[in-house]
Amino acid sequence: MGRTPEKTKLLIHRIIWGVLLLTGILVLTVNPPTKAVEIVNDSGYINNYYAALDETSVDIEIEFNVAVDSGDITVAFYDADDKCLVTESEYFWGGDKKVSRTFYGIPGKVASYEIINFENTAYVDTDYKYYFYLPCLIALIMLISSLLLSCKVYQYNEQTIIVYAGWYHHYLKINDEIFDEHNTILSYSAITLSCKLANDTEVIATISLTNRIALKINGKLYTKPK
Repeated sequence: MGRTPEKTKLLIHRIIWGVLLLTGILVLTVNPPTKAVEIVNDSGYINNYYAALDETSVDIEIEFNVAVDSGDITVAFYDADDKCLVTESEYFWGGDKKVSRTFYGIPGKVASYEIINFENTAYVDTDYKYYFYLPCLIALIMLISSLLLSCKVYQYNEQTIIVYAGWYHHYLKINDEIFDEHNTILSYSAITLSCKLANDTEVIATISLTNRIALKINGKLYTKPK
């Protein structure tokens, strides 16, 4: 005879919670691969021109193809005659696809600019992982709990006796017919299920607080599982 529906149910519970726990652990331990960082757009604005000092401050905003962490950017600034006034490097910090930086004290009146180079590291957003800690904990608890669920199958005088101890359902089944059941999520004492067979044979199944099963037939412990 093949696997009973009760044992199949327990196996499915354990597989589901085990897979969910493993998936959560993989999410928490594996970082997504980073992409090559490229500039997709940039814009510059004259913040101020100080005529007395003949200096300009410029705001530059850069948009990358991926979120970036931090790095250095080198910019060349030109006057109205396309003469290079100066080339400067500034450190920037991100956390997003768009970053901005202000360049101060550029000698002369800036009319245009050119980004010469940038060096940075791709930003790996791991904040989403915080949302997986609680599901992982729940999956772990449910997996441990599912391992405590129990089902035993006995063969007695050509009769199949099944004792099932689930999260809520607890029952005594003989030849696919439930003879006794006790449904509860929480119990503070052992659960006793009993019935009498046609020949007045007394069957008593005891389910402990940890879902361990013991079967007695006519007052004697029966330990011959199918």
